[in-house]
Formats: sequence, structure tokens, C-alpha cells
Amino acid sequence: MASPVSVAPAIINRNHSRILGNREGGLSKILAILATTGALMAGLNCASRPKRDPDQSFKLFQVAVSSYEGNRLEAALGELEQALKADPENADAHNMLGIIALRQGAEYEAQIEAHSCVRGKDAELVREDANARFRTARGAFEKAAAAREDYAEAWNNLSVAALNLQDWDLALTAAQNALKVGTYSQPHIARGNLGWAYYQKRDLQRAWRELQDAVSRQPGFCVGRYRLAKVLVDRGQLDEADEHLAAVTADPRCPIQEAYLLAGMVAQRHNDSDRAAELFARCTALGAKSCIAAECRRYAGIIQR
Repeated sequence: MASPVSVAPAIINRNHSRILGNREGGLSKILAILATTGALMAGLNCASRPKRDPDQSFKLFQVAVSSYEGNRLEAALGELEQALKADPENADAHNMLGIIALRQGAEYEAQIEAHSCVRGKDAELVREDANARFRTARGAFEKAAAAREDYAEAWNNLSVAALNLQDWDLALTAAQNALKVGTYSQPHIARGNLGWAYYQKRDLQRAWRELQDAVSRQPGFCVGRYRLAKVLVDRGQLDEADEHLAAVTADPRCPIQEAYLLAGMVAQRHNDSDRAAELFARCTALGAKSCIAAECRRYAGIIQR
């Protein structure tokens, strides 16, 4: 059984060969933080600048990537800290720290939304932990983008962190900055985040434009196609939404539980109860303990009444 994919609310790219190699790629955010007091600034002016060792920093970063890919996150974090001691301006190391924090935040959210459906104060407590990791990710991506302004992957990743923190304006700005980098090889990902930020701000026209462009350029972009369908439903364009949802639910590479829920709801509105019941059943099969599965069972129960 495939594991359900959560689409709320981020798309990131974890292609480490691109992180290790050339400077194209893209995922993150916006302006760096340089907040210091006048006294501190005076002290820094007197202090000698630490020596940078970019070659040693890069070697340590490569080791960290290997640890991350081997699911040794604590080791990766330690190696990244050493890489940044060798070169505090290592943008790739900052970006990788952000990716790890994003993953940790997503894992916290999965505890209360996917592996089980937890509500109330227990859920609030876990969500606080998730948001703390998302804030850490935001700061890391900001540093990566500040160190290398044309780091499209870091800008888009910053957009992801902002979406998770429900900072829609920052998500817009970061995704737009990613798209300004002409060498970014996967602009459809940034457009997917840009369109979703517009959707959250209830700008359905701009949301449609960005998501339509993303899916047109990359028809296999499952999350983008689901999000476009969501926009179309809210615009009352049910037939067009149904076409996109049919493509997602027919593709075994796209186990997006939310897409099955939305497709079932659209089928209900088309008075196709049999198809709706089938979609709700497939939704539940993707992960019976999730909050989305609970919604699918609730709608299935309404059909049976």
C-alpha cells in the first residue's frame, strides 16, 4: 500500500546532486537577517574577521549530505555545524539545515494528522513543536539566500517554510525571487508554491494563473494539479476540476489523499454517488488513521443514509 502524500502546504526539492554541484536549483526564501545593536556593531568593527576555509567547509557539507541520505540526521546536523564553522557563508550548508528542519516539522505534523488524528490541546502542543522547526527552517533558508542571492532552490525552500508558517506574503515574495533566477531548472515547483500562496490569500485568479502555468509546463506535477483543481472548485468550475482530479487519482505515482477526498466531493455534487463512494473508499485505504481518512468516512456515511 502506498503511503499518502500530504500536500499541506509545501513543495520542496531534495535533489542533492544539484545542491552539491552547480548553482542552479531552487527552493527558498528572502532577505537575510542582520539585526545588531550599535554597541555590538562597534565591537564587530574592532574584531578581526574569522578566516574562511570554503574547501574544508565543502568537504564537510558533502559528508553531511551522505549522512542525511542515510537517514542519520543527528550526524548530518553536527557535520553541517562544522561546515559553517569553517565557512559561515556556505549557502549550501544553510540550505541543508533548513531542509532538515522542514523534514522534522513535517514529521511532527504527521504525528497528529497522518499517523493518527489528534485534536485539542494535545494537537496544539505537537503543532507548537512543528512550528518551531519551521521557524528554524525559515531562518536557515534566509541565510542561504543572503549568502547567494541567485540561489533559487533556497528561495523556493523559504517559500515552503513560509507556507507552513502561514506567512502568505513571505511565501509569495520568496517564490517570486526563485522564479527570477533564469537558471532555475524546476520553475513549476516555485509556481506551485506561488499559486498556493495566492489561493490562501483568496486571490483565485492569480492562483489559477500560476498553477495553470505550472501544470501546463509539467503535466506530471501531481501536487500542482491537485491544487489547481482546488482553485477551480472554489471558482465553481467543477467539470474542469474533475478532469484534473481524475488525472491525479488515476496516477499511482500520486497517492495524494486530499485529492481523493476532493474528487469524491465533486462526484457528489455531480450526483454520482457510486463514483463518490469508490473515491472515498480509496481515500481511506491510503491511510485509515489520518484526519483526511476520517473526513472521507464521514462523507461516505452521508451517501449511505
